[in-house]
Amino acid sequence: MRTFLVWITCTCALLMAGSTAYAAQKYLFYIHGAKVKDANDPKVKQYEAIITELKKSGFNVSFELRPADVGDNNTAVQDYAAKIAGKVKHLLDAGTPPANITVAGFSLGSTTTAVIAGLVNNPKVNFVFLAGCANKPAVPVTVDYSRVKGRILAIIEASDDHYGTCIGRLPEGITYHEVKLNSGKGHETFRLTELIPLWKDPMVEWTKIQ
Repeated sequence: MRTFLVWITCTCALLMAGSTAYAAQKYLFYIHGAKVKDANDPKVKQYEAIITELKKSGFNVSFELRPADVGDNNTAVQDYAAKIAGKVKHLLDAGTPPANITVAGFSLGSTTTAVIAGLVNNPKVNFVFLAGCANKPAVPVTVDYSRVKGRILAIIEASDDHYGTCIGRLPEGITYHEVKLNSGKGHETFRLTELIPLWKDPMVEWTKIQ
């Protein structure tokens, strides 16, 4: 009986320590854009540079490379959104404060992030739409913007012809902030290594404000 009681005590301590660890960390799920051919695509190195910079900002980053033949279609986006939403809910159930969870996506990843925001259904989780909302998407995706919930930050580029403002699409009363960049580099602004600070810095600041 004594051994059993000691085992229970140790297990509870481990569970408490695990919960504290979840609560202390800042989690970020980063979702890349469309048209990545394979692991040798030059875009991959750009995304790897982005992940490195995000980690330097103190995030525990989750990133998955999804080539075009796997991820560039509506069904795949919906399935992947459900997968990430499940991971976010797991963190919440484990005791992670919603303010410590961020989902950020660029281009197709931004649209995927909007789908995830509707599935997570938590007003305090951070969602970042890099490039904003689609006007001329390369991959058409079904998004019910009326279901989107969370703290939404849209970072848009003035010279981007494909994505732009989300104003008028999101539900009334949602927490929404928009930052407009003027790099002159269009949609590529959010992938070019030398321009990472332009969007990363306002994103990091957004995750600190609650």
